[in-house]
Amino acid sequence: MRIVQPAGSKAAAVIAPVHPGDMQHLVRRSRRRRQKENRAKSARIAVILSLFLVVLAAGLLIGGQAIINPLLQEAATRRESHRVGDIVFSMRGGLLCRHLSFDNKTAAMTEGAVMPCAPDAKENTAAAKGFAWGAR
Repeated sequence: MRIVQPAGSKAAAVIAPVHPGDMQHLVRRSRRRRQKENRAKSARIAVILSLFLVVLAAGLLIGGQAIINPLLQEAATRRESHRVGDIVFSMRGGLLCRHLSFDNKTAAMTEGAVMPCAPDAKENTAAAKGFAWGAR
């Protein structure tokens, strides 16, 4: 039952019967309202998460590029510096060594100065007395 007041009177109240269909209508209306609120809440969350992902992706692109570019430049300069190989021949007696440089990029060989051999090179030349086929 529900209480209904006429428009003009303040004290008098009329009790009107409540139909079961009226309660179901109220229940359906409150369910619809909750569903709309939940949909709106989900839509807001989806929009906020999408914006967060866009900001995160932009930060990764800009920050990643700022971090990776110097590393790539450093690797390229290191690779360019390693394109030159040094070849050292020991001369007779093993006291002097002849230095040659080979550039892999241009395939040019340049001859360097004849200089005293390093201590390691002297030991290796003493062990190898000369070339022999099949020697190990």
